Amino acid sequence: MLIWRCSLHAPLDGEGGMHASGRWNTIGQRITYCGPNPSAALLEVLAHLKWKVNLLPLDLQFSEIDLPDSVERERLDMDALPFGWREDESHTQAIGDAWLASRRTAVLEVPSVLSPKTYNLLLNPLHPQASSITIAGPPIVFPLDPRLIALPRGI
Repeated sequence: MLIWRCSLHAPLDGEGGMHASGRWNTIGQRITYCGPNPSAALLEVLAHLKWKVNLLPLDLQFSEIDLPDSVERERLDMDALPFGWREDESHTQAIGDAWLASRRTAVLEVPSVLSPKTYNLLLNPLHPQASSITIAGPPIVFPLDPRLIALPRGI
């Protein structure tokens, strides 16, 4: 299975989680966020900018990642999450942190907050099978369409 990452940090070592909390982790946890396709991966990056467009490079780097079928994964269904889970990041962070600590699987598929019927993929770089998840080729550098970050009037 091919999955995607949109990031300037190419390795799948989860270094970003050591420096910042995310939807599914608290700071200090090695984790790599991926999407099922380039668009989903980009959407997640744009959502985390919170209008800090000066932090976004003009050319984005997309990495195609080979996730072998033999790698253990689990899916967290939206039905298993409580009402209001989208607004309660502490709840999703607790789920992600517990999953990372358990090392049950190398991949956790989680529902997207941004897009219906879409699941993002979290990689646990500390899981024994993580080394079999590899970047499939050189990153694809792709210019960001300025319409995606155009500030609305009044901001």
